[in-house]
Amino acid sequence: MTRPCPRSLVFAFYCVLGLLLAGCGGSDDAPSLGGWTLREDGLTLTQELQVSETENYFLGSVQDLGVTTDGHMVVADREATHLKVLRPDGTLLDTLGRPGQGPGEFQDPSIVDVARGDSVYVFDNQLNRLTVFTPPPSAERARSVVITSDIGHLSGIRVLGDRFVGEFTPGFTRREGLYRPTPNTWHALDGTTVSDDSLLRVQRRKVATSFGDEGAAIAYLPFGRVTKVAPGPNGRLYHGVTDSLQIQATSLDGTTESVVRIPADPVPITEAERDSALADIPSAIRGPLESDFPDTKPAFTDLLVADTGHLWVRRPPEGPDAETTSWWVLSPEEKTISEVQLDADMDLEVIQDRHVYGTTTTDVGAPAVVRYRIDS
Repeated sequence: MTRPCPRSLVFAFYCVLGLLLAGCGGSDDAPSLGGWTLREDGLTLTQELQVSETENYFLGSVQDLGVTTDGHMVVADREATHLKVLRPDGTLLDTLGRPGQGPGEFQDPSIVDVARGDSVYVFDNQLNRLTVFTPPPSAERARSVVITSDIGHLSGIRVLGDRFVGEFTPGFTRREGLYRPTPNTWHALDGTTVSDDSLLRVQRRKVATSFGDEGAAIAYLPFGRVTKVAPGPNGRLYHGVTDSLQIQATSLDGTTESVVRIPADPVPITEAERDSALADIPSAIRGPLESDFPDTKPAFTDLLVADTGHLWVRRPPEGPDAETTSWWVLSPEEKTISEVQLDADMDLEVIQDRHVYGTTTTDVGAPAVVRYRIDS
């Protein structure tokens, strides 16, 4: 005789069955984000300003951008070889520096940082020199510092809290073929003294080189993986290799901690994207790049840290002719992701006081500075 199954066991059986079905159903449609939540409301950016030229100035070539606490924009104009200080309404307040090699003069003003107290720090990549200006509107040259080191060429410098950190590039060697260059290293600076201990090593993209009678042919591997580095508001360097959405933060004492770890499904590279990326590469070095061409895109292509501690990462474009690019805004404390769409040629530079500052080009190809207001 068969005994009836107790109701409690029947109930338990259906509970387990329901959990199994729930676990299986929908897994293909909703990729795991490793405990992070993609917010549906997201963020809204409202454009407040786009300026390329006015009655008394035009932008020749925007290399970098810094912003003071009261919203003045300090623009490194490489073509004009000086800095333009713009008021919050986009009008010209002043220019800093001029072409030359003397005090307060520039050859290549490549990096601009606005530090605490709104002092303006400008790094000249050609002169290997850091120039400091007092805060606008009465900006005057305060001092200049030349930084040299046996570690390599100082290719970049950033203000990190009350200190400086510099990125050093090892010397170039004449080498044929496809290879990954020696990593750059970041070091803390104390005046003109460079710390021997590196804070982090920066993976560089593979490069193909060939030397012939017509000179050197050089091209970087399209969609190659690199390390992206961004200074944070809390005296830390944020960094991550673009093959995954894993971001770490390193303090000046060398302490490193994980900030973001989000699973990201690999995005295949289409044939059209491959052909577009290889089209302008010289034939002498196209072969090695074709054979080592990656099958998937990087997990992200750019990284910025807002003054609130939110991380902004640019996601890979959807195609070679994509008109917009997705940016993920990551909140490490809440483990939430907000998404915004921006023009594909928009490069973000500074995010502070609920505003986003970037550079782009106009319809006629002229460089422009753009400011958005963050609405949430």
